[in-house]
Amino acid sequence: MTSLTLAEAHQRATVNPGVILFTGSVIADGASSMARIYSSDEAVYPVGGRKLIDGQVSPMWFERVVQGGLPFFGPDRASVREFFFDSTVIESLGCGAIINVPVRDEGITIGSLNFLDREGAYTDESVAAAVAIAAQLVPAFRDAKLNL
Repeated sequence: MTSLTLAEAHQRATVNPGVILFTGSVIADGASSMARIYSSDEAVYPVGGRKLIDGQVSPMWFERVVQGGLPFFGPDRASVREFFFDSTVIESLGCGAIINVPVRDEGITIGSLNFLDREGAYTDESVAAAVAIAAQLVPAFRDAKLNL
């Protein structure tokens, strides 16, 4: 499988599944946080920003994406509000739908690739497109994690 840089993945994501906001985060700090390694909007979500797993990451989201290795699909604002503490900021950018795809290295989740667009923009086909992009980012995430 070919690999992509995060910038190349962002470019692909603008076409399919489409994004207003595109970010990538790796598990960091002894698995106590998610550290942002890429952002299409650094003014609002800067590279290097962190979300604490305890308190800022939904336990159900963590169980599904990080532990279970499965994508999270939130098709509407209600889903975004339910699972993301920063939903007000997300909505202020015009986003109301989200796809989070685990990036897995040898069966272990090392981060997540995050696609956000307007409410109702995503379908199951969008999730499949996001998963295909994320699968090509293992080397980029591995390198970013080593360079934290």
